Amino acid sequence: MSSDIRPSSSSQEARFSALFEQAPVSIQILAPDGRTLRVNKAWERLWQIHEGSALKAFVFSDRYNVLTDPQLVANGIAGLLARACAGESVALPAMRYDVAALEGSGPARWVTARAHAIKDDDGRVLEVMLMHEDITERMEAESALRLREERFRSLVMATSKIIWTADADGRVREDSPSWCAYTGQTYDEFKDYGWADALHPEDRDRTRALWLASVAAQTPFETQYRIRRPDGGYRWVAVKGIPIADADGNMREWIGANADIHDTVMAQAALARQLDREQRNSALLAKVAQASRTLHTALSSKEIAEALVVQVRDILDVHQAVVSLTAGDNWTQAINAVSLSDKYAAFRSYAGATDGSGIYAEVCRTNQPVRLTQEQLVAHPAWRGFGKEARHHPPMRGWLAVPLVDRMGRNIGLIQASDKTAGDFTEEDEAILMQLASLAANGFENARLYGSLQEQDRRKDEFLAMLAHELRNPLAPIAAAAEMLRLGTAGEDRVRRASDVIGRQVRHMTSLVDDLLDVSRVTRGLIQLERTRLDPMVIVAGAVEQARPLIEARGHVLSVEGDAGGAAIVGDANRLVQALVNLLNNAAKYTPPGGRIGVVVARQEATLSIAVRDNGLGIDAALLPHVFDLFTQAERSPDRSQGGLGIGLALVKTIVTLHGGGIAARSDGPGAGSVFTVSLDCAQA
Repeated sequence: MSSDIRPSSSSQEARFSALFEQAPVSIQILAPDGRTLRVNKAWERLWQIHEGSALKAFVFSDRYNVLTDPQLVANGIAGLLARACAGESVALPAMRYDVAALEGSGPARWVTARAHAIKDDDGRVLEVMLMHEDITERMEAESALRLREERFRSLVMATSKIIWTADADGRVREDSPSWCAYTGQTYDEFKDYGWADALHPEDRDRTRALWLASVAAQTPFETQYRIRRPDGGYRWVAVKGIPIADADGNMREWIGANADIHDTVMAQAALARQLDREQRNSALLAKVAQASRTLHTALSSKEIAEALVVQVRDILDVHQAVVSLTAGDNWTQAINAVSLSDKYAAFRSYAGATDGSGIYAEVCRTNQPVRLTQEQLVAHPAWRGFGKEARHHPPMRGWLAVPLVDRMGRNIGLIQASDKTAGDFTEEDEAILMQLASLAANGFENARLYGSLQEQDRRKDEFLAMLAHELRNPLAPIAAAAEMLRLGTAGEDRVRRASDVIGRQVRHMTSLVDDLLDVSRVTRGLIQLERTRLDPMVIVAGAVEQARPLIEARGHVLSVEGDAGGAAIVGDANRLVQALVNLLNNAAKYTPPGGRIGVVVARQEATLSIAVRDNGLGIDAALLPHVFDLFTQAERSPDRSQGGLGIGLALVKTIVTLHGGGIAARSDGPGAGSVFTVSLDCAQA
């Protein structure tokens, strides 16, 4: 026996009402004549038209009708809604509706919608359910994408390179005006793989095979080939194509660019033919190879320079060879090695320095080789740059010089040769010397790096020894105090003193560990700043407050002078205070008791400076350029009373640099005190 219990109409209505109100989709119920009968919460949120507002009252009044809404009429939506009111189910296209036209305050939204007629059993339309989908974000994204594409196309039109695109399968499906202009091909000739027809016949098969292999492997395509120009001539171009993946990692398309390198290739080919024609015999090549081995085995700049001048004299068969390295910003040269034949024995003790105004500097300034006959040398305007040195300088008989250039293209010096045994210097001589210069430049850089590694290794060893000592020092008093506490025989006063000792030493060790953690963050680039607008004087006051206990403990007099002139700075307050505290603590530690420490704040136009001065031990000139390097310290006193790990100033520099500022150290030497000046940009008003 079963019972059929059906919900009452009132409960059905309650369920429908709850579902209607909580539906995540905007729903608007219309009467067959286009009036609004009911809306749900999602509709109110979408259009920002809320219960109790005048606008909602208007929408529900006889004065508003979707079939006569001006925006809906203008976009053709009203006609589609009329069909829905007549009984059809209608999908409405995307449109932008602005409730401001109805004097609403909500934002304009892009929506698509579907209108569905609700009918009774006889087919009469009772209501129309209008459901909206908010597609504003998608439309804005598509608009932004179109804008980016327009910018990309503008960039393509503006660049001097040939820009092209291809489908994921490697076929060209989009026109490239720059390709067509360069080759004379039309788009119909260029599309798919037609671009290969514009290549030189000798390059065509190789390039196409390489392109297809790159497409199959989805790896960058890079090569060089010759392209036929509209006049029938061919020019060399370098091409690089990059595969572009979509958000799911699937291949979407290729984007590539061709650059005209014809002049460079022709120049390289001419140089190669020249070297082929004028190649020295096997003995000369063996000498160059030997020079290369010698230069690669030398570990110091001095060794490289001394070996190089000997090799240059031997290979080029000259009476003079000199290697000099750039020593200043004005191209002055430090003569590192000289090799003179017996013909110039009387000048072997000559040690005159260049002043940056002669022909040496001309080579370094232009980074170009110079090859001159004797007549050309004497007539060269830069030759007069020797000035007062001309009477003492070894006489020159023709001159060949090439610059020494590092991997970044910067000049580091030059190699010069003079007085060839037979005839003038040739193009072959110049090419050989350029090869030697390239080898030597790498050697000098490697020697510098090797020396730097040695120095870093030495400083690392010193740091580890210092760290071990610093961490061990507090252990003795801690152990002694702990032992006394363990015995349990000490009085209350001694227990308190032991506790103070342990606390003080633990704080010291904690400070050391915090310094180590900070330097770890620095070396791994993990320092992040919280940037806010700050009053510089508040930062100075905070730093002085933290540093004052050490300053007073050492009996120093502290003064703060100047002001920020109303300027503000943008940065991380805690980190800036930390930087100034490090400077103040350094001044306190390296100033004998009873010294003077001053903080001077000044503003000059858009720059704020904070200087920390002391009349302490000062800094040796040899140490001054390295004071901001990690693990660098001035020489300690015998009792190592200054302590620390030598990382404070490195942290200061990192913090200031992260704020876009700079820091400089100045000292007139030992015993003359020091000045550390932090410079920061003032915040815009």
